[in-house]
Amino acid sequence: MKYIRFSIICLIALNIILIQAFVYAEKKPEWINNPALSYPEEKYLTGVGEGDTQKSAEERAYAAIARIFRVEVSSRSVELEKYLQVESKGKTEAQRQVAIEEMTKVTSEKILEDVKIVQTWQDKTTARYYALAVINRSHAAAALKERINILDAEAKDFFRKANEASDKFEKIRNLRRIIRALVLREAYNADFRIVNSAGTGLESPINPGNITQELEEFLSKEFNVYVTVAGDNSRTIRKAVIEGLNRDGFSVLKENGQANTADLLIIGEAAIWKADIPDPKWKYVRWCADFQLIDAKSGKTFGNISRTGREGHLTLSEAENKAVMAMQKEIVSVIIGQAANFVYGEAKPLEDAGAGCGRERAAVSEEKKVKNKKETDSIPITLITQAEALLPNMSDVQYENIARDIESKSDSTGPIIKVVTPEEGKVYAPPVNIELNFITKGLAEIDLSTLKVEYLKLFSIDITQRVLPYVSKQGIKISNAQFPSGTHNLKITIGDKKGAVTIQKFTAVIK
Repeated sequence: MKYIRFSIICLIALNIILIQAFVYAEKKPEWINNPALSYPEEKYLTGVGEGDTQKSAEERAYAAIARIFRVEVSSRSVELEKYLQVESKGKTEAQRQVAIEEMTKVTSEKILEDVKIVQTWQDKTTARYYALAVINRSHAAAALKERINILDAEAKDFFRKANEASDKFEKIRNLRRIIRALVLREAYNADFRIVNSAGTGLESPINPGNITQELEEFLSKEFNVYVTVAGDNSRTIRKAVIEGLNRDGFSVLKENGQANTADLLIIGEAAIWKADIPDPKWKYVRWCADFQLIDAKSGKTFGNISRTGREGHLTLSEAENKAVMAMQKEIVSVIIGQAANFVYGEAKPLEDAGAGCGRERAAVSEEKKVKNKKETDSIPITLITQAEALLPNMSDVQYENIARDIESKSDSTGPIIKVVTPEEGKVYAPPVNIELNFITKGLAEIDLSTLKVEYLKLFSIDITQRVLPYVSKQGIKISNAQFPSGTHNLKITIGDKKGAVTIQKFTAVIK
């Protein structure tokens, strides 16, 4: 009897559970397995997400749609890479891949702005959430078409400017802008092909391959780079730099006599010396490399590369070989990157000129100071680098023009520039003290913003930034200025607050 009573109770409990499950159970919406029934594929793109929370389900629904676009963009990555190869001169393969991923991210994020969560549902028996994300194809297509049309207009404008440009840099930069606009356009067009029910994109009015080829040919045939390197292993370092530039499509002048046709100059110096490091087995060397990148048209330095290091090996010669290899690895890619950034209009802030070798010389001096327990003179200041001194001199006509310019201002009301040292006609051993006095005429105050100091070589090299720490309204005073051996001509320009300007040239002869 007790057994029968227990069985009845169990049946009643089971029925209650079944009734409750029936009451609370909801039929699974059809859109979870077949969203096209509610949102036809010819009009909508859909994505279903599932998660422990409603938020996670919605995020996965967004991700399901995003994957559709990423698959398409991945299939177009070969084309994107082809266009980016020229616009990313001097950058690594990994960096170009980052550029592609960034382009993908931009387009995908923009198109995903049109995604809407239209349905959510929770399965009460499993507590799982589901979400349905939807994009209206026609709305998304209209937005993408508008963006593509804007990029087409920009590309046409850059094309016109490139054809009209007389300046080489301006032509290169506009050709590059076209390529960048076309790369972004192609990424948007890949999205457009997805949302367009016909599966077709919009034809570009400009052929990207033609622009890429034009830029490559212009860089290799019309744009000239001159490279000179002074110091230890200069031939090896110069060869490495030239090979790197050639790989990236730049044309490098081979003869010194061609330097006057250069658009871009890369000048540097390298040094290797034995390091006084006690070690019973290994020999060590220090190395340094300082390079400048100069716009030949303006004479302004737009890039400084300064690197230092130390290498060791069982023999001194092998340590030196390792130093040369390290030097090449450290500087070549940076030189090419900075050159490309400037040529394409993306020059970065300058490093300190001569900082690499300057730091190493300071370290060596400090070592000697500690070892000998003697006070040493202050470290020489690199005013003119050895590589700059190796550049060809100005032509007689250029010097005559400067002389006429100075003569034309000889009766100016501008400040007087009195050269105290170096004295004209005197030969000095380096380092040299430089002292120039600025003397005002009348009550006009010296205007230091007008100061310009130029080293006169094949063209004028602007070295004002190197001099500025030693300038006051009374003049310029530099102790221990480092000059390479030879005759060095410099030009100083200074004005006053009333706008009167004076120009003065002076010469330092170093034995």
